[in-house]
Amino acid sequence: MIGIPFDSVRHGLFRFVIVYPLLTGLTFFISGCAGWLGQPTEIQYDSEATQQLIDRLTTANAGLDAFRGKGRVVVHMQGARPINSPAAWVGAEPGRLRFAFRSIPAGPPVFEMSCDEVWLTALDYQEQKYVKRKVGNNSLSSFLPVSIKCADLFGLMVGRPPEVDYDAARLAPPGSEDDGTIVILLQRRFRGTVGRIRVMSDTGEFCGVELLDIHGNRLYAARVDGMQTVDGYRLPARIMLSGPEGSIELEIQRTWPGASISENLFQIAPPQPD
Repeated sequence: MIGIPFDSVRHGLFRFVIVYPLLTGLTFFISGCAGWLGQPTEIQYDSEATQQLIDRLTTANAGLDAFRGKGRVVVHMQGARPINSPAAWVGAEPGRLRFAFRSIPAGPPVFEMSCDEVWLTALDYQEQKYVKRKVGNNSLSSFLPVSIKCADLFGLMVGRPPEVDYDAARLAPPGSEDDGTIVILLQRRFRGTVGRIRVMSDTGEFCGVELLDIHGNRLYAARVDGMQTVDGYRLPARIMLSGPEGSIELEIQRTWPGASISENLFQIAPPQPD
């Protein structure tokens, strides 16, 4: 019989009793954290009908790649005079917008603002002030009184709710007052409800949304009214946004779906010196 040194036995026992459980636990912890912090492999819905409704809402007017429109924009900001201006706009996938504000409906623009996947640019023609700011996936709250992303505002204008990261979705129980709508709660682990999508109970059409921050406070609420069919697309005639700092109302008087729009339209160039 060949003897085994005691030190070798002690070393082997140390690895088996101490190191192996630690490594096993660390592996379990890392894989668990990946599940907690990342998007789950499958979103949980309270019913197949809820899942189908959300899929239909988020893919509404999917073939509408670009549009032009005109109407009026009313902006209320805390501590400032309201802005009520005729406006024209263009929009294009994947969520780019450009607005031209005028003093009179047929007059030249006095102020323009544009946003795309990376940049926010704006030009005040009267004072020759130019702004170019990187926004990326951040909201436009430093420029608008409502904390909304450019792509989400585009989505509202084509009749879709904004994009929200969520782990589970369920229908909220009916409220004490029947306002003709049903509410879908979007929820995340360890955060609770992050969004409430409101749809018309008789038609199933999207009519409003509320987004909440990490503390459960309202980022903004949006309501879309006057859904109408334009060239086969169901589009809103009015959009109302409200947040802690103010509100925006967009009255859509005319929309031209399927407009031809150049790629460079969504970055406003700085004014040229005289």
